[in-house]
Amino acid sequence: MDIVALMGSPRKHANTDMLLDEMIKGAQSNGHNVIKHCISDLEVHPCRGCGVCVSGRDCVFDDDGLKVTHEIAEAEGLIVSTPIYFGQMTGDLKVLLDRLFGITNNPFISLSGKVALIFTHLGPEGYYDSYIELTKIQPFQMNMHYQILDVLDVGNLGDVRNQPEKFAEAFEIGKKF
Repeated sequence: MDIVALMGSPRKHANTDMLLDEMIKGAQSNGHNVIKHCISDLEVHPCRGCGVCVSGRDCVFDDDGLKVTHEIAEAEGLIVSTPIYFGQMTGDLKVLLDRLFGITNNPFISLSGKVALIFTHLGPEGYYDSYIELTKIQPFQMNMHYQILDVLDVGNLGDVRNQPEKFAEAFEIGKKF
């Protein structure tokens, strides 16, 4: 199974990225091929709602967003990691996920699979439960028809290396693929 992993934080080698790498290791331990994308390295134009995709054609933007959304459509699994900034996922990640409109509304492309989500934030664990539940439903369950494998919620962050149990949890979630 191919899995696409999206690193939504602009901070490489920091908390969100380290946990994502651990989840990837878990998936790879079961023989899965994982393609990782750092969203901040990509050039992704925001969806403009032109509707070209609804007619069965590719998005009008021939950018990294087109490439990555097609990889997601072809993969059987997806891992999404993001810090929560100002109550939501990072803007760069949201722009890429909005571009999945071009896949989910294209009658010639089917989209389904499994997804695991990582949310890091400064609030206490459980603080963003409502937002996390909403994010699971839309876009992942309603539009993408994904099965939610699990969610890793890491609050009261500081340096995640001080929370070794979260690395173990990330690895075990990755093994669920």
